Amino acid sequence: MPQNTADRATAVDLKDLPRSQAAVAIWLGQKYKIAPEPLAALVTEAHVLAKRYKLAPHLILAVMAIESNFHPYVQSHAGAQGLMQVMTAIHAKRYEAYGGKLAAFDPITNLRVGVAVLVDSIKLKGGSLEDGLRFYLGGDAVTDDGGYVAKVLAEQARLDQVAAGVSVPIQ
Repeated sequence: MPQNTADRATAVDLKDLPRSQAAVAIWLGQKYKIAPEPLAALVTEAHVLAKRYKLAPHLILAVMAIESNFHPYVQSHAGAQGLMQVMTAIHAKRYEAYGGKLAAFDPITNLRVGVAVLVDSIKLKGGSLEDGLRFYLGGDAVTDDGGYVAKVLAEQARLDQVAAGVSVPIQ
């Protein structure tokens, strides 16, 4: 008999989201060519984590956008993995609670670990969002971020507009 995997699905019906969150999921889906239902699950989780860690939910989504274009199985040449491009080898201990380092490829787990790393990066840099983002990008070795911080903040601003009902072009 086939197993019913609906309970494990990392997707959310857009009808179950507040209008602003659904708009963000739809816009992200169009921009990044990803189905809106799995994006809706990420939008929902970003809002949950934002409350827990006192971050803007659209900042979290913007980091995912810039880091991975919302592709959960991407890996960088340096070994960063998943949606948030977490350095799994460095943060292996954080993945233990989720079953180990292979959980880096579970979208929700990667999001949770990535946000925790981001929050720690911001705290480490005295609460500076910009410095924390630079540290998240590559630690203290980053002297030139190649426009990373500006890209994240610009994407966050676009998402803020989409959530507010503004028609934002997909570029």
